[in-house]
Amino acid sequence: MIAGLFVWLAVSSTGNLTISELEKTAQARLALYDSSLRAAIDRYRYLPYVVSRHHQVIDAVSGLGNANTADRYLQQVNERSGAAALYVLDRSGKTIASSNWNTPDSFVGEDYSFRPYFKQSITGAEGFFFGIGVTTGRSGLFISTPIRRNGPIDGQIIGVVVVKLELDELERNWQDGGEVVFVADADGVITMTSRSDWKYRTLLPLSAQNRERIVRNRQYSDEKLQSLDIGGQIADGSGTLAIGSDKFLYDVKKIDGSDWRIFFLTPMNEVTARQGMVMLITVIVSGLILLIILFLRERELKLASQREALEFERIQALNTRLEEEITERRKTENELRGTQNELVQAGKLAALGQMSAAIAHEINQPIAAIRTFCASAKLMIERGKTEQLDQNISQISSLTERMGAITGQLKTFSRKSTGVLEPVDLKVALDNALQLLGPQLDAENCQLERNQPNSPLCVQADLVRIEQICVNIIRNALDAMIDSPEKRIRIDLTSDIDTVIMRISDTGPGMSDDALALLFDPFFTTKEPGQGVGLGLSVTYGIVRDFGGSIKAYNAPSGGACFEVRLPLLRD
Repeated sequence: MIAGLFVWLAVSSTGNLTISELEKTAQARLALYDSSLRAAIDRYRYLPYVVSRHHQVIDAVSGLGNANTADRYLQQVNERSGAAALYVLDRSGKTIASSNWNTPDSFVGEDYSFRPYFKQSITGAEGFFFGIGVTTGRSGLFISTPIRRNGPIDGQIIGVVVVKLELDELERNWQDGGEVVFVADADGVITMTSRSDWKYRTLLPLSAQNRERIVRNRQYSDEKLQSLDIGGQIADGSGTLAIGSDKFLYDVKKIDGSDWRIFFLTPMNEVTARQGMVMLITVIVSGLILLIILFLRERELKLASQREALEFERIQALNTRLEEEITERRKTENELRGTQNELVQAGKLAALGQMSAAIAHEINQPIAAIRTFCASAKLMIERGKTEQLDQNISQISSLTERMGAITGQLKTFSRKSTGVLEPVDLKVALDNALQLLGPQLDAENCQLERNQPNSPLCVQADLVRIEQICVNIIRNALDAMIDSPEKRIRIDLTSDIDTVIMRISDTGPGMSDDALALLFDPFFTTKEPGQGVGLGLSVTYGIVRDFGGSIKAYNAPSGGACFEVRLPLLRD
């Protein structure tokens, strides 16, 4: 495939380069042909104008002079100029004087009023017309100009001077050059060409209207004007076209001062020949390269086989060692996982110990109230007011339920995780954590703000460990605000397409950049010695990662620190 691609690229690039070179050459050759044609035409273009101002010609046309004198003058001028013929028409289009007056093909007395060049000049314009002579049967270019009685500008038009140019010699030079060049008129008829079989052929089929006009003007005598049918392939500038089975590159240019176009065609044979030669060379080179590659490949395979044989035993030894290391790693991972669970449990028990004072204060109040209600009930019994005992008993029952809720929450929080992941509503886990931390929040006079949606925010997790995350972060916020004049914790629960987001921010002093970088490392703490061991946030980080989430801490713009926990949202 690579060799084939290489051959294709070489052939394609060779074709493009060859075409580019041929186009540059064609443009230069076209400019040369255009220059030679314009030079041949411009050599005689002035002649009718000069002759039209001569007094003998003006007198002959106006009837004041002798036509024979004008004939001899035109003969002398034509011999000096080398034109094919030079003649004068009156206003009716009849020839009154001609340079060939003394030849069998004399134009004198002939009526050329049907010719377009006469119609153009009799109205004051220059005539420019190519056609086959109706008298001589020889093709040529006719250039005409009006004759004015009193001057070249404002005088009355009294006749027309015509010079006929036969460009056969220039056309023969084109044919001898061996290149393909041709000229087409406004109707697309090829008037001059280096290919004799293309002369008087058309680029496109002529319409009935154009063909009738050409016949009426007797422009191309009895020529059939068959079409090459290539006009649809030609645009201004350059391109490619096909004529029969031959393909050419073409360049086209408009000839200044006329409605003619000159074409230069370059056969595509040279492109094909170069591409064939390059293809042959690239195929041979590619074959040699492939043979070298195959030889080197075979040698490399032999060496590789020897190396494999030598290294087989070492690989077996490495595999055995790897199996031993994998077994050891699995054992270590199991031990680490057990250590992590123990650290989580130790952290929970440490949290319970630090919250014990606030919890004890919370339980002492109901106990004191129960004592009061019991004393009051005893007094009522002694006084015989037993009908009021129901209210005291109801109050005592309510207080015992409150105490049971506190102790029950302590029991729930202190139990070990089952390790089973199940759907957990983050709002419920947060409620449980806040119920546990309620006494400590009250003891610290800390305000709590919660912002959460009404719908559940479920994640695939373990309820006990989710509560541990909430407790660790909120307790960390309480510790950070110990010296703050205003203590306030804000908890925001939100969700997006696939994530539950919990943000817990405080009004503490915030954290330094160094502390933020090391915050979740084990045994790192910003607390005073004896106030913490630096495992709470490290354990929290591990729990969040186990649940497929992420946690980060940063300083809030309004002041204080903010912890952001992201967990995958569990949808129905």
